[in-house]
Amino acid sequence: MAANLNQIPRADKRDIAQKVLANLKARAKKGPKEPALDDYTDELDDIAGALETHVAGNVLADAQRTARLARLDAADDQVDTWYRHVESYAFVESRRRTGPHVGVSLALHEAAFPDGLEHVDDPVADENRLCRDSLSVLRSPEHAATVKAIGLPVVWLDNWGKALDESDAAFNEVEKARKAKKVAVGLGRDAEAEWVETMVRLRRYVGSRAKRGDTARTAEGKELLSPLLDAMARLRTGAASRATRRENAKGDAGAPGTPGTDGAQPAAGGSAGGSAGGSAAPPGPSGEPKSPG
Repeated sequence: MAANLNQIPRADKRDIAQKVLANLKARAKKGPKEPALDDYTDELDDIAGALETHVAGNVLADAQRTARLARLDAADDQVDTWYRHVESYAFVESRRRTGPHVGVSLALHEAAFPDGLEHVDDPVADENRLCRDSLSVLRSPEHAATVKAIGLPVVWLDNWGKALDESDAAFNEVEKARKAKKVAVGLGRDAEAEWVETMVRLRRYVGSRAKRGDTARTAEGKELLSPLLDAMARLRTGAASRATRRENAKGDAGAPGTPGTDGAQPAAGGSAGGSAGGSAAPPGPSGEPKSPG
């Protein structure tokens, strides 16, 4: 089966570069000098260093983003909580049957929360922007008397504002980590492309060193490139195994007794996917973190 150098993961490319580089250095130390081959040591040294930097950078960026997403989720939970507290308080006051402040409470609720709690599950940036609009209305001089009259705790507004500040700060940190990862990925792709080009040239050169029948030089070439050749062999083996599984699956699908063919069908009262009378699998758990963006 065909195998492509691009299929090798970045971390494996780094390891292969380092191992081939070690082999070349060992050969150069042992001699004899071979400038056309020895020149590859500097190339591979640079490529291995670049891949090491970008593999580590990508891992670090992932770790940073994971930690920052946890911070953002906690901050967003605080925003949601105060959003619900304040909106519910204004809603309850605006729906009283009697009292001197029902009318102004209704006006306050409609001005601050025209959509109620509809935005509590919006993406973080969108929800925060709308919550700040609501907070501005509640703190405006126009509605100050109403807020005081209905006893809406001002500390709730202060806490909501602090939660929004923390959420915005956490969101900005997540965006920084996301951009850092994009940079690491982009630079890593450049290093990977250079790795592929160098390995292709190196294989061609090593293959050209041994004349027909020169078993010693042929064996040396295979030893020098063994980290790369072993990785390619694993790729071919994996590709062959997947192809075999696909062919076997096709054969099983057309075999007698398989549901969906002319063969025997599942026993009455049952199904291929579960017991008779069973219902569909329940939906996944609710309450998953919302999208940062």
